[in-house]
Amino acid sequence: MISWFFLVPFSIAIIISIWNRKAGYVALAISSVILLAGSFIHFDYLDSFVVIAALVWIFSSWFSVSYGEKYGRWLAPMFGSTIFGMVIILLSRNYLEFLAGWEAMSVSSYVLIAMNKKNDYPPFVFMAFSELSTILIIAGAVYSFYLTGGTTIAFTKVDSVVPLVLFTLGALVKMGMVPFMISEWLPIAHGNAPANGSAILSATMTLMGVFGIVRLMILSPISVVFGVIVIAIGVMSVLFASLFAYVSEHAKMLAGFSTIENNGAILAAIGFYMIAQTAILRDFSLVVIVIFSLSHSLSKTGLFLGIGASGKEHLLDEGLRSSRFSRVGEVLSTASLSGLFPTIGGLGTWMILEMFFMGATFLGYLGIVSIIAGSLIAIGEGFATAAMMKAFVFTQLRNGKEKGVRNEQSVVFSIGIFLVLLFIISPLFIGTEFLGGLPSIFVFNGFAIQSRFTSADFGLISPDYVFGLLAVFSLATYAVFRKPNTRSVPVWRGGRDVTENYTPYAFSNNIRLMLKKILRPGIGERSQYMAIADGFWAFIIIVSTSYRKMAKGFTLGFMNSSIRWYMIYMILAFMIVLLLTILL
Repeated sequence: MISWFFLVPFSIAIIISIWNRKAGYVALAISSVILLAGSFIHFDYLDSFVVIAALVWIFSSWFSVSYGEKYGRWLAPMFGSTIFGMVIILLSRNYLEFLAGWEAMSVSSYVLIAMNKKNDYPPFVFMAFSELSTILIIAGAVYSFYLTGGTTIAFTKVDSVVPLVLFTLGALVKMGMVPFMISEWLPIAHGNAPANGSAILSATMTLMGVFGIVRLMILSPISVVFGVIVIAIGVMSVLFASLFAYVSEHAKMLAGFSTIENNGAILAAIGFYMIAQTAILRDFSLVVIVIFSLSHSLSKTGLFLGIGASGKEHLLDEGLRSSRFSRVGEVLSTASLSGLFPTIGGLGTWMILEMFFMGATFLGYLGIVSIIAGSLIAIGEGFATAAMMKAFVFTQLRNGKEKGVRNEQSVVFSIGIFLVLLFIISPLFIGTEFLGGLPSIFVFNGFAIQSRFTSADFGLISPDYVFGLLAVFSLATYAVFRKPNTRSVPVWRGGRDVTENYTPYAFSNNIRLMLKKILRPGIGERSQYMAIADGFWAFIIIVSTSYRKMAKGFTLGFMNSSIRWYMIYMILAFMIVLLLTILL
């Protein structure tokens, strides 16, 4: 792990940002570059998360230099303070330091979210769930302290899975996973922050939860039962969040649901680590966690910053005109979030599906769990692709064209190109135990990534080979056919009249109609469209109604000011106290 020295540049950057907004963002970008370089001094597995976070902060800070003037002078300091809290988390060596960073990150984020609008509901919802998360993490820390005999609060190996369970629950709250996803607090909160704030919240705040879970998972005993539960939570989050993203009409809320979907996939990979039956499969799952976290964090940064550059909140809003560079960057970011080649997101999706399908070889119910989880994640990725297409169409293609390239658009373009570059060079940061080749078809050794659960290969992919084939066939197609002729034909408009504009609502109306028993579209705060699961709210209504009836019956039957019942209470209380005194 790297030194606390790396906090100093970020502290200076926050001070500079109070004095000068643009200079502060430049200082934050430089600080992130220093942190990125420092992570390679004594690199270990956990430093992978430092690399991912630093890359997001570099792009977000670069974007922010020309963004956010309308939010006043305190956006830059709060942006920097949120990052400062995350750096403390990444550098922490014990629970107390972790919690200090967790709270610093949460409080600064609360202010970030409160800056955007006239509405105080999203920041208060965010803070409520953040404090619930903190309580659960504190409970895990206290139990770990108890297990060590009260000798240390450091992250250390323990012989119980309970601290990991409590810590994971706390992280799940912060990441907006099922069942907390149903309240839609994360999309509402993250969607109401400024675009640069939304980017670091969705890309790296949720990454801090993954980082914490992985850190404790490595130090905890393996629990297959807990692993299955984590997989179930992850898979349900993938499936429902991708559906809710598809039917969302608010640009940044759509991206927020996509964050839940991506983190659900990462969580499922964490659960797979716990049920894996061979050491090489556990190692492969650790690689999957890092690759998927990398693709999610950078792609989500590109998506949120692209939405910010478009000037849109609701997908029907009139936005700023986009440049060709912005469109290229956004289409690559959405392709990565859809799990498509040639982006690092395509590699992450391939690896996670390979991992679960390898798990189908497990004996007993674990093999069934693995194949079902892999299949449902694949379905969720299909819905995610449709949601990303919707986001791209209504934030980029519907905005017209603009001559020239603004700074924000150049950042979005750079992120898209970087996602492709990461795909091409991915064999360089995959462990050698998962590299191979097929020289007979010109896939040379070291240029192919292999999935394996024993010494034998299960599957193989060569990012350079895939990129080369796509490039060759694309250029050949263009050389032969040039720009294709187009013709206009009547299209299905989602049930809308031919004279009406094609809307994002019509775009996703097919799924809304097919799944009307599951999805119930409604209008939330500030006319933001939301999708709510009927089953969840039906259950909540039944539970609350039953509790109310029980409480009312108890009140009328036993708490009715009758002296007889009060005497019975006192006699019972005396007997219980006497019994406890005798036993103890």
